[in-house]
Amino acid sequence: MEVLLVQCGFLGDAILSTAVPKNIIQVYPDARVTVLTTPQARSIFEHHPDVAEVLVFDKRGSDSGISGLLRVASDLRKRNFSLVLSLHKSYRTALLLRLSGIPVRYGFSEASASFLYSKTVPRRDQSHDVLRNLAILRCLGLEPEQAQGDLHLGLPEYAHEYAESIRPQYEGRESIVLAPGSVWATKRWKAEGFAEVARGLSEQGFSVVLVGGPDEKELAAKIERDAGVPLINLVGKSKLLESAAVIGEASLLVTNDSSPLHMASALGTPIVALFCATVPEFGYGPWGVPFENLGVKGLPCRPCGRHGGMSCPTGTLACITQLSSETVLKAVSRVLDKKELLASSTHSAEKSHETAKQR
Repeated sequence: MEVLLVQCGFLGDAILSTAVPKNIIQVYPDARVTVLTTPQARSIFEHHPDVAEVLVFDKRGSDSGISGLLRVASDLRKRNFSLVLSLHKSYRTALLLRLSGIPVRYGFSEASASFLYSKTVPRRDQSHDVLRNLAILRCLGLEPEQAQGDLHLGLPEYAHEYAESIRPQYEGRESIVLAPGSVWATKRWKAEGFAEVARGLSEQGFSVVLVGGPDEKELAAKIERDAGVPLINLVGKSKLLESAAVIGEASLLVTNDSSPLHMASALGTPIVALFCATVPEFGYGPWGVPFENLGVKGLPCRPCGRHGGMSCPTGTLACITQLSSETVLKAVSRVLDKKELLASSTHSAEKSHETAKQR
């Protein structure tokens, strides 16, 4: 049975949907799951154990416009998919799937042009985006709460090798990763705050690692300069999944509301998440790991938008400037304590289980 899963949202959206393929196979054990996604998110699914193939819809590049849409629709038509489940809510995606000729098309009732789907189900009643994505399984008779919600971010061998090559720079110390970037300016906590946190963690004996994309090199250089302590700056120097592997090996991640947050959730790394213009109540906070969400409470202007923005509507940047580095450092300590407590409890449970088996 050929099944198509469509996720053409942002990179973080793709990571938050990685629990869906496994559940499709739970319902249809003979299913062969293909994912249609963006060029940026391709690598997220390429190493997923429940995904047989990844197709790319370059909606802002080579596949833009009506000609690109028709070309991709024609390619999909040739593949004889039995059904498609769309996690993407755009009009363009709904039209693409209608033109593809796939006989059974499942989507969300909140999607634009939802009338182009064979069947739709609601997603808005779920609190976290992982559960909202799993809500598509309602079309298959499975409620989100009944589904397996573990995220999966498969890492290729080259990513593991990269993380291993960085390890000698830790000099035997635990690593904490800082991800200071975001596409949206109002979601980026202040550079001087990250510098102060980096300095504080270094003084506590941690190796501090900076990760991010090429567009964030200047930001990382400022943090490194202002911190005044040795940092491992990987910003713009590592591929996406190489950075993910570094995050996966870290003791903790300090990050803005951006895709590294979701990488850490998928890889089991504890998180201190900094919500400036946005709030975790939007449903994009940490998932399945020890964490703390931080943000300036009581600001009448916060949140100022669902995805943040490039400028502060009030001109104050209060959600950024009023979050202190001291608050972040204290949260790091608390989350590390939670991690130790969880590890201790797990070890005790495993030891008790082993003792019971020996009896």
